[in-house]
Amino acid sequence: MIEPTRVPASGRTLAGAFAAWSHGHNRPLVGLPWFPFPVAVSAGARAAGERIAQRALAAHRLLGAALGTAPELSLLVLSRDDWDRHADVSSYGVTHVAAGGELIVGAEPADAWHAVSEFLAQRLSAGACAELADLHGVDATNGRGPDLARLAETLVAHEIAHLAARQSDVEFPRRWLEEAFANYALVAVLGETDPAGLRLVGSLAEAAATLTDTMPTLACFEAEFGRMDVVPSVLAELAITRGVYAAYAIDGTAPLERMFATFRNDRHHRDADYELGRMLASRVHPAIAAIPGCFAPRTIGLAA
Repeated sequence: MIEPTRVPASGRTLAGAFAAWSHGHNRPLVGLPWFPFPVAVSAGARAAGERIAQRALAAHRLLGAALGTAPELSLLVLSRDDWDRHADVSSYGVTHVAAGGELIVGAEPADAWHAVSEFLAQRLSAGACAELADLHGVDATNGRGPDLARLAETLVAHEIAHLAARQSDVEFPRRWLEEAFANYALVAVLGETDPAGLRLVGSLAEAAATLTDTMPTLACFEAEFGRMDVVPSVLAELAITRGVYAAYAIDGTAPLERMFATFRNDRHHRDADYELGRMLASRVHPAIAAIPGCFAPRTIGLAA
């Protein structure tokens, strides 16, 4: 049985449903009652669960302060042994929102991060890879690429930002813009609460800027999001992160607030890319408007 989670009155209904859900899944989980939203972790992953829940709390607080509304949140942090019993996706460590609304996170990073590390080890210069390994540590699986486990833990802020947008009926007209909002929240949370974590994200984003031949086109990113191979997907997210970092470095959380307000209130979305870009440059931030230029250019075939 899950231990009772004490939450404020506004969250008791959610907490009660969460406890019933855990009971129905018939696996002992441990509640962390000092958080203001329901948190349950695998018994053998309590330390990781608390770290991730602290990151979730930081994101919850920043979004509430910056946007004027914080998402309803129930968090599960699961070990490999508990994953199949509780998660809605088969691949271990893939963060997702379950059918019942719980945010499910692995206590260890998804295995795909080892593939990203191996790609970086193969494609970056020896010096650039060594710099990343000095900062991140060395991946235990491949023995040469950066260890991306600590970076993977920070990404819970990204997922909570998606929840906040969804629950507030924010509609982004492009997928890249939806990801820019979530990555902006990640950068802002780390900038305000964990400068060392921001350095992890920033170092990887800067190193990846040289790997342009593996970047997807914007059209591919929009059409294939969620189905792309992990490496081009991660490279695209890092390119978006470079854009939002530029905006955050100049204006802090203000562009995040403007992005949220713009697409929460504006239902007359610009269909043409140039109209959208002009609106973003004037209403949100020029660095956000410039993000599409970070993707690979479209290849235009010439008739023989």
